[in-house]
Amino acid sequence: MTSKPTIVFINRCYWPDSEATGQLLTDLCQDLTKRFDVHIVCGAPNSPTTMDFKRSGIEVRDGITIHRLTHTHFAKRVPAGRIINLVSFSRSASKYLKRTNLKPHAVICETDPFLLPVVASSYVRRNGAKLVCYLQDIYPDVAEAIGKVRSGWLTRQIRFRLKAAYDHADRVVVLGSCMQRRLTSPPWSIEQSKMRVIPNWSDCQSIQPISTESTQFRRVNKLTDKLVVMHSGNMGLTQRLDVLIDATEDRNWPAEAVLVLVGDGAAKQSLEEKAAAFGNDRVRFLPYQPRETLSDSLSAADVHLVSMHAEITGCLCPSKLYGILAAGRPVLAIADSNTDLCETVQQNQLGWTCPPRRSDSIAVAVSKAAMDPAYRESAGKRARQIAVERFDRPVVTKQFGDMLAQLLNQSETN
Repeated sequence: MTSKPTIVFINRCYWPDSEATGQLLTDLCQDLTKRFDVHIVCGAPNSPTTMDFKRSGIEVRDGITIHRLTHTHFAKRVPAGRIINLVSFSRSASKYLKRTNLKPHAVICETDPFLLPVVASSYVRRNGAKLVCYLQDIYPDVAEAIGKVRSGWLTRQIRFRLKAAYDHADRVVVLGSCMQRRLTSPPWSIEQSKMRVIPNWSDCQSIQPISTESTQFRRVNKLTDKLVVMHSGNMGLTQRLDVLIDATEDRNWPAEAVLVLVGDGAAKQSLEEKAAAFGNDRVRFLPYQPRETLSDSLSAADVHLVSMHAEITGCLCPSKLYGILAAGRPVLAIADSNTDLCETVQQNQLGWTCPPRRSDSIAVAVSKAAMDPAYRESAGKRARQIAVERFDRPVVTKQFGDMLAQLLNQSETN
């Protein structure tokens, strides 16, 4: 019996973390165990869904060998702490890979933290494994775009080291064509032949459409008579959610519409303060919902919002889109027209699009949605169909597995 090829993922975030990147990586690893001997080198979860896990060391779960490292774990809201965490996990991963007896056929590094491709590139140069850089976002471009760092010597050095890792990689996987365009253009100029576009996904078995009026979420939160306009997920700096709150003050915002912000993140406190200063009852904040109740909470919305900062086109592709599509709900995409997000919504008639920074345009779009329940229903049906056909978990994770299998087969025959 032929043994399965050994593959090693490297990323800080993994089960039991509730963060989206950790949940997606857990799904992927689980689905790849049928074809590969899967290992994951990961760190401490920021928001664990259970405390029943080994804090450090090795454990096997669902056929996956988890190598959990110790590192600093400062709160994400503390900027200096986040930098220390980044460096700490990167150093821990580098040291661990140097002393481990793992002999992988392929190493797949993600971007939490963003220096991991440099760590992985150094490792595979020593052991001869194939390298796949799997980019959930593109740094330092994101940080520059949202004004967290200034372009200069430091960002040039980071980009130089990451570009060297991407040039050395056998494959560079990105989430959308807009990310591919950014990386194949200067200053990155990554060779297009090594790039692959594989989107994120949702599990269409676990997330099923429910009649909006039947959801417990609406009843519990006293939303039964409202037009629910929902943003569900991380409240970070790459989304400009403050503009959504501004939209609720616009004269075109429907009287029956309520903006419901579900989740947490670095921007939540400032958003709560902004909403409180307005003093209206059109904005509500609710905590993350358990993954097992996502069908109910996502289906509670009449319209879902997916918002991207104006300057981050091509830096990332928001994964929250796929859960929305699985729940069969229409989308209001607030982003540059050249993003995969807007192209997907427009080309498949899944809802509405409007440019970033335009609170007035958001209010007008919400007003259009309020006045056209028939279109909301048809867009939701199309959303569910495209989710099943193109963005369902087994469909996309198979694409990733096929990419790895092809890469390793090529290495055996070359």
